[in-house]
Amino acid sequence: MHLDNGQESVTAMISSVLKKEDKKLSYYREHTHALGSGVDPRKLMTELCGRQSGCCQGAGGSMHIYDKKNRFQGGWALVAEQLSYSGGAAKSILLDSELGLVEKDLEDDDIIKVKSSEELSDKAKDNRIAVVFVGDGGSHNGRLPELLNSCSKLKLPLLIVIIDNGRAINTFTEDVAANTMQFTLGEHYGVPGLLVDGLHAEDVAKAGRAVTDYIRSGQGSAVIQIH
Repeated sequence: MHLDNGQESVTAMISSVLKKEDKKLSYYREHTHALGSGVDPRKLMTELCGRQSGCCQGAGGSMHIYDKKNRFQGGWALVAEQLSYSGGAAKSILLDSELGLVEKDLEDDDIIKVKSSEELSDKAKDNRIAVVFVGDGGSHNGRLPELLNSCSKLKLPLLIVIIDNGRAINTFTEDVAANTMQFTLGEHYGVPGLLVDGLHAEDVAKAGRAVTDYIRSGQGSAVIQIH
């Protein structure tokens, strides 16, 4: 089980600035991200115990938490695998807007897409965003520059959250990375970034609000590094 001790400010930010309708893609250390996204704590705990009453009927376990109602996909078998999928999630938001589709929650926690009764050609009317979480080790995976290129080219409504604890398992980031300031990795593609101290929850919440407001305004993607 991968706990999230010391990174509680990230969860507080999730709860503060994200909406239920936002598409959230986390990594294997995703338990608190799921809680911050609105996943039922009882279903989450029973999932960790492998019980059928869990949010994935006990099949996901600790590393693969999924909750359709709250648009939460957590845990991936490969490091940084979620980055590629997050680009598709963000693109789907743009496509929904272009097609005039809106999501509708059903009583059985299912979600369907229906044609809106209003004209949604103006992308600003659908201000949903996609959010992807990755560690500082995963941020040096080749999937990230590919994603940043798509973010810039397509103006994807995507927030990339890099959770930087200074190491990838037992490998210190500064020993293997030429650039430890991951929030600058999008500069080449015109994707802005922000660095914030994760030990100050209020600062993390304010930074999260700033970058999500930027993305919801239709200006494209952004990166935030929480260290």
